[in-house]
Amino acid sequence: MENDFSAIKPETLRECITAELPWENTTQKWPVAEGPSVIKQNGIYYLFYSANDFRNPDYAVGYATSNSPTGPWKKHETNPILDKQSISQNGTGHGDFFTIGKQIYYVFHTHNSTSKVGPRKTALIKVEFDKIKKSAGVWRIDKKSFTFLNN
Repeated sequence: MENDFSAIKPETLRECITAELPWENTTQKWPVAEGPSVIKQNGIYYLFYSANDFRNPDYAVGYATSNSPTGPWKKHETNPILDKQSISQNGTGHGDFFTIGKQIYYVFHTHNSTSKVGPRKTALIKVEFDKIKKSAGVWRIDKKSFTFLNN
């Protein structure tokens, strides 16, 4: 940041991820990848991001992995891991993680309904990490745990 916090120093900018896959840009004329959250598990960094414009019913969440918090990032083949097909809600995305005990949760927003984007609803879902190899794993959502939070 600039010393007065007015802007990001251009020489420090680094693109982490772009929307380039078919699921990441279904109806817009411009690609959108936003709302990043990073979790480190077993020495691997997992960058979760939302793709598509938030007004798009196909707004969804995917993730990428890296050995460094600054990348390079490799998108996971199971993407998207949270979308309208997985929980029957439009506009799922732009969330963050928290834990209660050992359980990891993802809090995010959805569209208000199948015909209205806003006001958006806040939802919660359990997330599971399946350790596949010594240092890598796969993140999955627990579809049965999906719930809306009371406003």
